[in-house]
Amino acid sequence: MMNLLRHHSAFWSKLGFCYDPPRLNDAGKPIVFFDDFDRFAGFHRDFSAAGVKLHSSILFSGWIGVGCYDYTLTDQVLDALFKDNPDIYYIPRIKLNVPLDWGKENPEDVCVYYEGPREREAIRELVGTEKHDILGYDSPTGYYTAGGWQDDRPNVGGLISNQSFSSLKWHEDAGEMLRRLIAHLEHGPYGERIAGYHIAYGVSGETCLWGRFGKNTMGDYGISHRLAFFDWGIKRYGSIDALRQAWQQPELCRENAEPPPPQRRQHCSESCRDFFRADDCICVDYECFMSEINVDAIEYFGKLVKKHTNGKPVGCFYGYFLECFNAAYTGWLGYERILNSPHIDFIAAPKSYYRNLPGEPGGELAPAQSVNRKKLWMDELDIRTHLNVADQFAQGKNMAETRTLMWREFAKNLAHGSNFWWMDLGGGWFDSPEILREVAAIEKTAMLLREKPGKSVADILLVVDEESCLYYVASRTLHSSLMQDMIRNANLCGTPTDTYRLRDLETLDLAQYKLIVFLNTFKLQPGQWQRIASRIPSTAVLLWNYAPGILYPDFALSNVTNIIGMTVRERTQLAALQLLPEPGEFLQGTEPMRARTDADIDYPLLEIVPSENVRVLARYEDGAVAMAMRNNVIYSVLPFFRPEHLRRIAALAGCHLYAPVDCTVYADSRFIAVFPKNELREQKIEFVAQTTLRSAITGQKENNVKSISLNLSAKGAEFFIIEQKSQLQKEKGL
Repeated sequence: MMNLLRHHSAFWSKLGFCYDPPRLNDAGKPIVFFDDFDRFAGFHRDFSAAGVKLHSSILFSGWIGVGCYDYTLTDQVLDALFKDNPDIYYIPRIKLNVPLDWGKENPEDVCVYYEGPREREAIRELVGTEKHDILGYDSPTGYYTAGGWQDDRPNVGGLISNQSFSSLKWHEDAGEMLRRLIAHLEHGPYGERIAGYHIAYGVSGETCLWGRFGKNTMGDYGISHRLAFFDWGIKRYGSIDALRQAWQQPELCRENAEPPPPQRRQHCSESCRDFFRADDCICVDYECFMSEINVDAIEYFGKLVKKHTNGKPVGCFYGYFLECFNAAYTGWLGYERILNSPHIDFIAAPKSYYRNLPGEPGGELAPAQSVNRKKLWMDELDIRTHLNVADQFAQGKNMAETRTLMWREFAKNLAHGSNFWWMDLGGGWFDSPEILREVAAIEKTAMLLREKPGKSVADILLVVDEESCLYYVASRTLHSSLMQDMIRNANLCGTPTDTYRLRDLETLDLAQYKLIVFLNTFKLQPGQWQRIASRIPSTAVLLWNYAPGILYPDFALSNVTNIIGMTVRERTQLAALQLLPEPGEFLQGTEPMRARTDADIDYPLLEIVPSENVRVLARYEDGAVAMAMRNNVIYSVLPFFRPEHLRRIAALAGCHLYAPVDCTVYADSRFIAVFPKNELREQKIEFVAQTTLRSAITGQKENNVKSISLNLSAKGAEFFIIEQKSQLQKEKGL
């Protein structure tokens, strides 16, 4: 079944979409947002006709109350789906959040926010009231939906939420529900058509801890969670005395243990030592604990599915640390366990919501290429087409822009070895013959290219590190510049890039890379850099950002010097200053470097100590050195690069530049796709070698060319299939 998931796109709709956690109407039935099953089943028929044979939706679990199950809605969805599509395969997304009455029965296993009650009966009294945050985030209009249904329950100002992620009682009860549902499905009329299971829980089913979007809700202070954190600490440190010393709490015991408050975990200091939590062990431990209990739950449910389905594929949403600055709180940083778990086969996430309009590169919420080394990344393409133009989040304004979005997301996933599903989150986003013809064209191209293995052609490697996110105070502005904008701007250099985790560099073949950009590699394990450095080509240019290796393994500014060969110090002037390119250097003539927004810098700043063997590349406005180069190492104290800056550095490193600046290029050995931000008129696209190409969009063929001239409108798209050379061409050495 995994081959089916790897080689076939999927389609997801809101067929049977219902309230989560399960909430019942006056008749005792689950609240369903869209009851026009025939219409939504029709969307599945359309995608099946367009060549998509793998389908998905949220399938109601049947869990309507403590010990109560009703599969009426479950069966209605399956019957509607398969009635006119008997040959499709289906991956149900099953939500494991508890019914509301579960909290009444198990108040000690409920998630409680910092300002909420600590006692069992006080927690029980809030279950189901307006102080129960059912959704896990504030929403004055209640559960979001697109349709005629209107929620009658505002969801604002909650003091408690649903099940605690550390609750073993939740594991037990949700596991029983899952076993029952699997038996119902596998022994039902459609059991052979179920290709795998997508397990889901937490906020929006994305394994995301409750309260992620709030200021005082980032944490669980419920009974079972407090006890679990203490027990985890004892196991980690070996004794109560060692734990008291580590957490700096001389009177700590199991009865008074509590996670650190949200304000302490979110506090930003002007001191590097405070920012990198050098003396705040309990905050680091709490972030680690959140990821461990989240992976515990994922593995528990994944193992259960494997056992009761004879090993069918299992997947979940997980790990959005490239997009979410507070991914440590959400429990999304347990990649090593997830990627090495025998109980999980695919990991999913929505496509990036950041700079994802036509003309921008878009992206993933996590390092998909890293995931694909061991598992399968499934990208959720919730493309807001021009049929959704009234929506504030609409992306495509017309069919041309919708076409660009569709081909860009396809190209991105093909280049990264990922799969994807088309997601109709609005209920009709693709309901157009014109859009469906484009889907069919993309699916035809996908079937052709997926038959041949693709090989990366990127000269640029971007390195990210999820583990470093545990060790510093979550900073929205640093994260935006360092992770989101850096990756987007690198992808606007006019050449492909690869993105991998720091740990991958110990086993990944690095020979092809000419420029390696280290984004947030602040925490290094003993000996790790030596193992990685020995594998990097001696000719590669290394670009380091902010505070590389400052925790190597413990905090010290001198650690940065040991990594980059330049001395750094903290700045006393903490204003958000722009960086000015140094006259006479290769960045001269480019725009000053500054944050994409004018938001205040909420993290401590550094500067480089001048020395004779260091070339200055940029300065702060007050003249202090902000970027410099020594041998083949470039170091910038602030990650404020624009596409033109990164392109200059790529050219210095000898990277092949296919297209002009402000063009996104997704490519591998099978294809090359170009998505310009601005209009291209007679602009040359340069290939590494003579190549025969055919446009999957226009059908135009280019035989044995080293370059071609493109004429594309702003925000346009071109997708070239690299075709095999003829025998005559091979004999002539062409």
